[in-house]
Amino acid sequence: MEDLLKNEDANRLLHQLGGFQDAESVLLHHARLRRALAAIVRTPTSLRFPPNVRIIGAINIDETTHYLSPKVLDRVHVLRFRNPVLTDWEGLEAEIEELALDLDQPLRLSARDLGSRADYPPFDRTDADAGFLAEQARQHLDPLGVEFGLRGIRQAVNYIREAKLCGIGRQAALNNVVLHKILPKLMLDTGRVGGDGRNKRNILIALRDSLATQMVGLDLGTVTESCVDALDRVIAAAEGNNGIANYWLR
Repeated sequence: MEDLLKNEDANRLLHQLGGFQDAESVLLHHARLRRALAAIVRTPTSLRFPPNVRIIGAINIDETTHYLSPKVLDRVHVLRFRNPVLTDWEGLEAEIEELALDLDQPLRLSARDLGSRADYPPFDRTDADAGFLAEQARQHLDPLGVEFGLRGIRQAVNYIREAKLCGIGRQAALNNVVLHKILPKLMLDTGRVGGDGRNKRNILIALRDSLATQMVGLDLGTVTESCVDALDRVIAAAEGNNGIANYWLR
């Protein structure tokens, strides 16, 4: 032990391993660790927002955006807007005139108007919407390599329920869920084989057919875009893109 303590190289290595600084005693090192640990203990692991507080954010996506990370897509609703130049301005103005509202007045929106914030509904296999989305994930999305799990399904069910309170029908709300939560995740090579041994292009077509069956009778006047038509464009665009299906490709 005496030889070890006299060995300067060994002592220097011991100080490095112990995290000691030059001329620092064990007591000083212990005191610094206590202060650091106390700061960690005082810091809450979570922060609860009052029910009347909401955080609303948006990001701008242009032609330089080729994809968003799965972590982002799993938590947001992706809304794609058409070029304003292509808008039917006459039809839009006629629709506004029918509302008979004074558009010069400011828009006042209170926290109460947004409804009460709560957890997403629990996953219920007997729920028709949850069952349909889970079936799509099992039969089509997972073999395609597209992640759509419990968070996405619970969020979708919550959206459908809240949409009903706003006068949006179930079929239109489900159409929006596919547009917002599923199609933006499509970025894959249709020439490859899926996890279940099927060709990914065939799986994509099977997904399209399943959605088309579910959307029979959909009033296109209640939605901005049909999810079936949007998926048809993705499939068609893949043929001219070396078999790469990409929702973001224009």
